[in-house]
Amino acid sequence: MGQMITKPDTNPIIIAVLNLFFFGAAGYFLMGQQKKAIIAAVIWLVVGTLTCGFGYLTAWLFAYDGYLVAQKLQSGQAVGENENGLDFLNAIFKD
Repeated sequence: MGQMITKPDTNPIIIAVLNLFFFGAAGYFLMGQQKKAIIAAVIWLVVGTLTCGFGYLTAWLFAYDGYLVAQKLQSGQAVGENENGLDFLNAIFKD
């Protein structure tokens, strides 16, 4: 498992908005989940391009996941570099 992240000053709303409007990944960068951010951005770009824009809806998924992870951080919990708020994303974002 990778390094644990602690950022109790994280705002879940800001993380969700950043993930929603900036490649599905900017909020992950802000939280310190760089590897996850890069993977999310690639997924957002590839799926969005291959589906003529419909895949850009993945940003909503990443926004909600970022919100859930940021809530953990805000409550004082430590999270892993690739930890997810949605369990099914564990198939994509692994340590």
